[in-house]
Amino acid sequence: MRNTLLPQSNETFKVVVLCVFTATTFWFFNALNDNYSTRISYPIAFNYADSGLVAVEELPAKVEVNVSGGGWNLLRKTFWFAIEPVVIPLDNPTERKYILGSSLFSDVSDHLDEIQLNFIDTDTLWLHIDSIRTVRSRIIIDSLGIDTKDNFHLTTNIKKSVDTASFTGPKRYLSKIPPEIIISIPEKEIEDDYDEDLILPTFGSSLVKRNPVEVNVQFGVEKFVNQELMVPFTFINAKEDSARYNFENDLATVKFSIQESIAGSYALDSLEIAIDFNKVNPQDSLTIPVLVKTPEKLKGRTITILPIKYSVEQ
Repeated sequence: MRNTLLPQSNETFKVVVLCVFTATTFWFFNALNDNYSTRISYPIAFNYADSGLVAVEELPAKVEVNVSGGGWNLLRKTFWFAIEPVVIPLDNPTERKYILGSSLFSDVSDHLDEIQLNFIDTDTLWLHIDSIRTVRSRIIIDSLGIDTKDNFHLTTNIKKSVDTASFTGPKRYLSKIPPEIIISIPEKEIEDDYDEDLILPTFGSSLVKRNPVEVNVQFGVEKFVNQELMVPFTFINAKEDSARYNFENDLATVKFSIQESIAGSYALDSLEIAIDFNKVNPQDSLTIPVLVKTPEKLKGRTITILPIKYSVEQ
């Protein structure tokens, strides 16, 4: 029995669906003959001399309007055909920040044929247009902020591929760009020679164009070790009573830090220190020897000489 009735049921269902579709179609087309009031989006465009200008934010592309008309005309204006936008001229685009929707009534109304414009539903159209400018800034590397691994230090001057950069973009963003841009080294615990390309900032907007986009930064880094040497000293500026001074040691302790790669490669006899009698006071018991001669590899380094005790015969 089910096999007998099922085909008939399917045929009946198809007939019902066809009837409903046909009735709906007739109702839809008949309804389009009536008049309606509705809200539609109407395209707009702005006309201004864009040489030297840029839209900081996307300009409004549509305005909401309330219209009345026949169903066919409203459907055509809404879905079926491309609508020519209302062109809004801007004489001083950088000075004009907004446009009231009500001021566009006559412009939009002139573009609406076969339907009636009741009112502009959009209250305000905001405009963000700015002039294009170019500024230049010096590039400075934040040397104090360079983070090296413990006992590692810079061994060369910092080199950068360019000293200045130019920035072109909206005036409102360029006003935030300082005359000197400090670039930080992002890497931490650096222990090898550095050679990286660092991206210059855009200061909050992709509309800012940089030239160049990046700067190459290079500097040498090496491990340092602490050295402590016992060095004999001589005397300078001796006086008549110099023989009365008795020094506790014949050697002075010298301390400094040097690259591990060259530690011990300097000549010890080229490191000369001396006790300067002009700096020895009978009322004291300590004096610090002075450097007389420094090996080339130790020049420019911080060299510490420990004080030497002495006594004065009466």
